[in-house]
Amino acid sequence: MTVSTSEEFEVYDEISRLAGSLWEESLKVEGLGRNPKMFSIMLFKRLWSNHRGYTLMHNNNFFLEADIILRSGLEAAICIAANFQLRDDFVDLMKSDAAHTILGQIKVHREAGATDLVKDGEATLRSLKANLPEGTKPKRLNWKTLAHQGKVPQLYDFHRMLSGVSSHVTGMSVLKGTIGVDGSGEDAQDELRKLSKRMHLMMMAVATLQGSMLHAAIINKEAHSKDAISLLDKLNIISMDWP
Repeated sequence: MTVSTSEEFEVYDEISRLAGSLWEESLKVEGLGRNPKMFSIMLFKRLWSNHRGYTLMHNNNFFLEADIILRSGLEAAICIAANFQLRDDFVDLMKSDAAHTILGQIKVHREAGATDLVKDGEATLRSLKANLPEGTKPKRLNWKTLAHQGKVPQLYDFHRMLSGVSSHVTGMSVLKGTIGVDGSGEDAQDELRKLSKRMHLMMMAVATLQGSMLHAAIINKEAHSKDAISLLDKLNIISMDWP
């Protein structure tokens, strides 16, 4: 079967309601910006936004745009998992990544002769480095490593697949959907589109559910944690029928 089932739509809607309720609870939490709990809230805000954006694009058949948002949602979910496992060390990884980005921006501004922007960037960079462990070098986030540290390797598998065949401009993503001048391959492409639409919806469900489960745990929302675990059991049963 290449189209979504009623059970899949039902569990997706339940995950959406859980995530929406969890976000409302998240707004009530206060703390310092460096606290891993607060980092989880910032990341969950992004995941919840991605989930809603993906749902809108999916329901209106904007497949490419939906896939781009899905990939971003997977990144947010991977970060939530890594933050849950690493805590303060993850916060340092995020600051190191920010420092790496600023270094790149400084280079761009210097090449463009934007002296004031270079000075502002260097000041921000010094501030970030001052709050990192001694000897830490600016370094970009590695999604494979983060997924491994967060114990969510499946999310990285989803992320990698989308990067090559959908979300990025690649030979594969651009050529996908083409058919012969005689119309050959049209039926196969139609089936592939239906299957992708179905499976990508479930990828978003998995990402949002795993992110919700770990976020609920780190902000101590026990009822939401239990609901997430129950939905995970349901999703595991449904997944037995996936291609």
